[in-house]
Amino acid sequence: MKLQPRQESLSVWKAISNWCGPVQSFRWADRGGSNSISDAELLLCLLLPPQKLPGLRYDRPDQTHADVCTALAGFGGPVEIPQRVVGLLGDFFGRHSDPETGLPTFAAGNYLTTAPGDEARPTPEQLRLEVVDSFATSVVLCLSALRFLRGYRQQVQRKSHLEEIARVETATERRLTAAMGGLQRSFTISVFDADSPSGRTMRENAFPGAHPLDAVRRIRGALTTVEAGLTELGVYAEQVEDLRLGPNNLFECGWSWGVAQPGYAEPVPYLCFTVVAVDGIRDLLAEETRLLGLLNEEQQAIKEVLRVQWELAQRYWSIIATLGDQRWPVEELPWRTTDDRESDYYTLLMLSLVSHALGDRNAPQSDLSRVTRVLEDLADRGRIRRRPLPDDPALELHRPGRWEHLGGAAQVGADAPPVGWRLSELSSLVLGRALDLAALVNDSQEQARLLNLADDVWRHLERRRLRHGPGAGLWDDPANVFPTLACHDAPSWYHTVRVVQCMGAAASLIRSAPPPGRNISAIAAELLAEAENTFDRELMRGSGEAGPALQDSLWRQGSKLRRARQILGTQPGAAMQHLLEVLRELDKLAAVREFEAGE
Repeated sequence: MKLQPRQESLSVWKAISNWCGPVQSFRWADRGGSNSISDAELLLCLLLPPQKLPGLRYDRPDQTHADVCTALAGFGGPVEIPQRVVGLLGDFFGRHSDPETGLPTFAAGNYLTTAPGDEARPTPEQLRLEVVDSFATSVVLCLSALRFLRGYRQQVQRKSHLEEIARVETATERRLTAAMGGLQRSFTISVFDADSPSGRTMRENAFPGAHPLDAVRRIRGALTTVEAGLTELGVYAEQVEDLRLGPNNLFECGWSWGVAQPGYAEPVPYLCFTVVAVDGIRDLLAEETRLLGLLNEEQQAIKEVLRVQWELAQRYWSIIATLGDQRWPVEELPWRTTDDRESDYYTLLMLSLVSHALGDRNAPQSDLSRVTRVLEDLADRGRIRRRPLPDDPALELHRPGRWEHLGGAAQVGADAPPVGWRLSELSSLVLGRALDLAALVNDSQEQARLLNLADDVWRHLERRRLRHGPGAGLWDDPANVFPTLACHDAPSWYHTVRVVQCMGAAASLIRSAPPPGRNISAIAAELLAEAENTFDRELMRGSGEAGPALQDSLWRQGSKLRRARQILGTQPGAAMQHLLEVLRELDKLAAVREFEAGE
């Protein structure tokens, strides 16, 4: 793999130290400024790598590696580094809490923009709007912070430091509870008639050319379990009743861009925010979160509601994406949303939901291969693996990105303009999904294909690093690859953290055992059968009762046979090596016997 997560993570840390400066005058802002999301993304760049790469841990000063100290030299020595991180966490929670009530805030700030070509600016009230991206990012940050704080606390003896850790841990738990509650209230269901524009789009996506009544029947039939699950959520009784009484109704479920029940955000699911929420909640539901006891009793109760929402959303979108008689709707690029907008970006977001759902239900290898083909097509269409054409519209996916209008945001405050959300992390999203999919497949050739794609995307992303100035080594400057785009000389935490997450995915993939090749596994199994039969025949000849040297040799061959059988399923190549050594030694014994018999 071209991406080496340990070395690249250290490189990012060193670049962050250069950009942010000493802790006493720490610079939070990236090229766009500072808000609750970008600040959390910066902290995640520091907290995520040690979770995936234990050799990068800095919460145990006496075990911190020298290269980690060098990369984070701006924070001090091995004793000071974790203290500085605790201080930054405390600063973050203070910066993003209401000064009067002390409650956590999740404002989107400068991540909200007006429509392309609109000279107006978002109002102060709009900049304070709380969004799902902030909720989900805070969930991941708080879980990472709790792991760090509880690990570091065991190494601390000074009372003042322990008190500071306790204060920060309390603030972390408070923000985690608020973020989980925000995600819970942002889940929504949208019901519409099958003959409405939204209904016609859904029907045509799934069953193009089919009779409307037949298409509705088949869509509703495929979603029966999702409809049944929606009744568990209680607060959506009106929408569930509309579905029950309206056989010609269709629906969508997922996350809006902000609080929708009740709230300010348009109560319809947004694909991009559904993906963000699903990814954040996945960390909450992870086995490691349970084993480490990171959630308190109140958070456990919210988690169970989020679990139902998460399962329903994943099941819904994976079904919608893979309906149809032959080709899946998600294979027909670009994906078209029910508000009749099309983009390759939407296809990539759909793949994010589909690939995890296929992995969770142990889908056949052929289904995962179909996702791989679409991912490769997206890399080519997005000009990640191909040269752009003159005035290529695909470059807009990289900069300025896809602009998503946020329904309901214009109703906040007087003279508020329409505002939206920028989606511009196409390349890092392709890399992350390729690595995630490579971890799911159980075929060596398919994994090699995905790793080749990941290598191509990483080479593309590596070229997009800033090359000059204090932010050198961070992301993102697409003009390095596409010279017609505007240049950047300052980093973006939005882009950098997504690449850091890819480094974590690469580390997890490297640690896992590769899927055994079909041919090599068959050969190894045949070698095992031959070696065991030859060994058993040797024992039947009474060789085990011979002299000490021969007994020792047979004991070693028996140990190698047991080891080969143990690792055959996961490491057939290593098993073959053991088996070939056994067969060679046993053949030596047979050759000696034949020689002696000839004399």
